[in-house]
Amino acid sequence: MPARYPPTMRSAKDSPHESRTLRQAQAQRIGAYLTQAATAAGYDVRRRHGGRAQLAAVTGLSLTTISRTLDGKTLPLSSQLSTWATVLNLDHRRVLVESGLIPEQRGPESQRRGPAPATLSPDEAMTAWRITDPIIRRTLNGSIVHAIALQAEIDAAAGSRALREDTHNGTWRARR
Repeated sequence: MPARYPPTMRSAKDSPHESRTLRQAQAQRIGAYLTQAATAAGYDVRRRHGGRAQLAAVTGLSLTTISRTLDGKTLPLSSQLSTWATVLNLDHRRVLVESGLIPEQRGPESQRRGPAPATLSPDEAMTAWRITDPIIRRTLNGSIVHAIALQAEIDAAAGSRALREDTHNGTWRARR
C-alpha cells in the first residue's frame, strides 16, 4: 500500500505507538506555536498570503509539510523542528519542549553534563547533520569558509580600531 504522505512527514493520525488523541494534540500545539513564531518573525502564514511558500523556500521543506505543520495536522520530525528553530531564530530546546518531544525542565536552565563541546570543522558539522550529497556538501563548505573569512576580516577591522601595538614589548593595548 503506497504511503499517504511523503517520507518526511508523519500524519498525526498514523502512529501505532501512541494514542491518536495525544499525537493530534501535540501536532496542534506545535502548529500553533510555530504559527505564532512565524508570524512574529514576519511571515504572513495565512493561506494564500505567501508566507508559507517563503517558509518552504528557506527551510527546504515542502509547501505541503509547512501547511500541514502550521495547521496542526502533522507532527514534524525532530530534524524538521531543528530547521524551523534555526529559520525562525527560536531556542531549539523550547521548540522540542513545545512539540512534546522532551519534557519541560524544572530548575536551573544551564545544567551541563560535562565540558562544552569542541569546535567542529565544517566537514564534521555536515557529517553530524547527515548531509551526504557531495554537491550540497561542497556548496555548504564554500559558504562556511567564506563566512569564516568575512568574519575574520570584520574582527580584524574592529580589532585594529580598538587596539594598538605597544612597540616596546610587542603586546597589544587598548587605544586611549
